[in-house]
Amino acid sequence: MNTAFLTAHKILAEVYFDKAFSAITLNRYLNGAASSDRSLITKLVYGVLDTDIQTDYIVSRFVKKTNKQAQLFLKMGTYCLMNLSVPVYAVVNDIAELSKITGDRYLVGFVNATLKNIATSIKNNDISYPDGDKGFCIEHSYPEWAFAKLVRDYGWEEARNIASYRLPVSDCVRVNTEAISVSEFKKLAEATLTPTILPDAFWVKGRIRGVSEKCYTIQSLASMLVARAVGATGVCRVLDCCSAPGGKAVYIKQLDHDASVTAQELHPHRVKLIADYFNRMGESAEIVCGDATVFNPHWENAFDYVLCDVPCSGFGVLDSRPDIKLFRRNEDISSLMKLQQAILSNCSRYVKNGGTLVYSTCTIFRHENMACVEKFLKSNSDFSLCPIHLPEYAPVNGQTHYQFLPHKDKIQGFFVAKMVKRIKS
Repeated sequence: MNTAFLTAHKILAEVYFDKAFSAITLNRYLNGAASSDRSLITKLVYGVLDTDIQTDYIVSRFVKKTNKQAQLFLKMGTYCLMNLSVPVYAVVNDIAELSKITGDRYLVGFVNATLKNIATSIKNNDISYPDGDKGFCIEHSYPEWAFAKLVRDYGWEEARNIASYRLPVSDCVRVNTEAISVSEFKKLAEATLTPTILPDAFWVKGRIRGVSEKCYTIQSLASMLVARAVGATGVCRVLDCCSAPGGKAVYIKQLDHDASVTAQELHPHRVKLIADYFNRMGESAEIVCGDATVFNPHWENAFDYVLCDVPCSGFGVLDSRPDIKLFRRNEDISSLMKLQQAILSNCSRYVKNGGTLVYSTCTIFRHENMACVEKFLKSNSDFSLCPIHLPEYAPVNGQTHYQFLPHKDKIQGFFVAKMVKRIKS
């Protein structure tokens, strides 16, 4: 049996059937996988999840009704037939062999026969989609409700550019310059490193070997840019109010060691993630388990910088969280907007006079981003937008807010806005 296919199936089953987070589940299985299988496992997991709408549509043309186990085997096989440079017979045989784990001989034969029919249809270019936006969304595996939001926010043509673009699956690694110099890291790391716009970050191909895990961390470039946008300098107090897993808080501390960082998180198990992150990177912070929507009187007017990196729909990070498209629903957005506004309004009370409030998300929908900031400013006249100083990235530098878009910026779709609290006389 193809061990990469077997491991990928285990991961996908947890995501589809148990609603497990794809990135966390994938990393857990990769730690125990053979090095020769890891690349294919990653490609299969992210690929099957990313193309779910398309493969579901194709399978439905050949199968009227089936159980969830058979559906997953067929989706895996259809993805492989359409996207991998592997002979048809090998794909069909591997998936049929994989389906034997169910112990159902009828299902094995059913999967084998159905995949052969799908393969023939693909070979004959017999896969067609409905006309209009519906067909576009099926072909590019983008939820119709989310595409409608993109059209409203960006216009039809730009919406199609956003929905059809795929960031390359590639990790960004940040060098812990407190533990190792960038030049030494480049010399010792046994991996293919490509420079980014930041001097301490590289795109990496393969798994890094030859240096301790304390010398680097995997962190998205957009996340790093948000941390830099906070702009904490000198002796100051910084609050990251929705901090887990802690990457931005750690980076803020490492950018300026004079900063005193407080990291808050709602759930105890995620608080531990923050603590582990700080410990691994050799840094310290005040780490607090608390609700960012509930006022803490001890923090009133206490912080020079407050970062509200709020929960969101996540449509800017589909490259690393393709399962978002499976489980996020249109009706989720309104409740997220209420939560975002509650966090922003509450945590703004912690900003000193003359202090800075930064709002960020990892989504691309305006209602969760600039519309949320505008609503906040309308009700809080003591705050106003101020320029972001980010000379490392010219499009952002000097702007008061910025929406990163994967197809334009070639990084994840984060949003960031910066505000200052008026000094009261």
